[in-house]
Amino acid sequence: MNKQKAILILLLLPLILFMLFLGPFLLMELIDSSWYYSEEVDIGSFDYNSVLTKAEKAGYEIEGSWPWPGNFSGFEPGDVPEVRESFGNAVLVQNIRLNYNENSELMVFVCENGTETGIRTCIAVSNFSHSDPESPLQLSEFPDDSWMLEKLELLFGSDEKTPEKYLEALKKAAQNQTWDAEIQVNESPNFPAVYAYLTESSDNSSCDKYALGFYGYPKIGSDTKEVFLKDRNQVGSVRYFVPKAGIVTYDKENRYIGNRYIGNKYIVELDSSGKVRLEIIMHVGSVRESIPEKKYRAFFREMFEEIGLPPEAVDNFEFFHTSLMM
Repeated sequence: MNKQKAILILLLLPLILFMLFLGPFLLMELIDSSWYYSEEVDIGSFDYNSVLTKAEKAGYEIEGSWPWPGNFSGFEPGDVPEVRESFGNAVLVQNIRLNYNENSELMVFVCENGTETGIRTCIAVSNFSHSDPESPLQLSEFPDDSWMLEKLELLFGSDEKTPEKYLEALKKAAQNQTWDAEIQVNESPNFPAVYAYLTESSDNSSCDKYALGFYGYPKIGSDTKEVFLKDRNQVGSVRYFVPKAGIVTYDKENRYIGNRYIGNKYIVELDSSGKVRLEIIMHVGSVRESIPEKKYRAFFREMFEEIGLPPEAVDNFEFFHTSLMM
């Protein structure tokens, strides 16, 4: 056995042992089981963080982006009613892109080391026609100075000298970096001003939504990109993070009889934009069993009331019942 094979076996051994230990339990979850689920319903605006805080205090389990794995890095959108109404009060702005032309753009985002160093924002200039990713970005590949100064003032207009300082820093960084030019600054962009510019400068916008999650965990939110167009050309875009979480509890029959688990798991899955989905995962051996509709709707109404959601909203959900037997 050569050295590479030995290393590979050592790396795979923990995974093999994990599957041998948990494999039978995971398989049982799929054998002879039954569950109820609803499609996603928009129940209107609510305070996402307040709902999760109440759920935690009431003793519910919380899965998803709060409290694990924590909030994604992003800028607070500030006073932008359109964004709050569309994505809720917990939404974060992940990045902002302003397009000079089809190849060149100015981008701002939260730096990866921002929390540790106190440096909040990365500013980057890119040109996608730059042919050699290993070579520095040439100053001739930058947008015009007038455009850069105008957009930097829009983003960071607190001091009239700030745009010039940042532009000079970007040009200097381009000499020592490859592919693009990037600097770090310790102030957040003026998102309300940027959003106003994008809406006023465009004649159309659209949103693309992508679910985010990790294997073995519930979805943690959605990565939503809003693109602004003028005469079919992109003026800019904003990428948002809309957090999502599952509030979990079990009914009073949550117990074992012999080796058989007979508890039913109730889940309220919600995101900060007001979208909610309900699910009941029944115990192993429940394939021929059902729960009276009156009973599970009453259970969810009680959950809604305890976590601060309107109990009457449960009436808007249509439930489907399915089973799997192997």
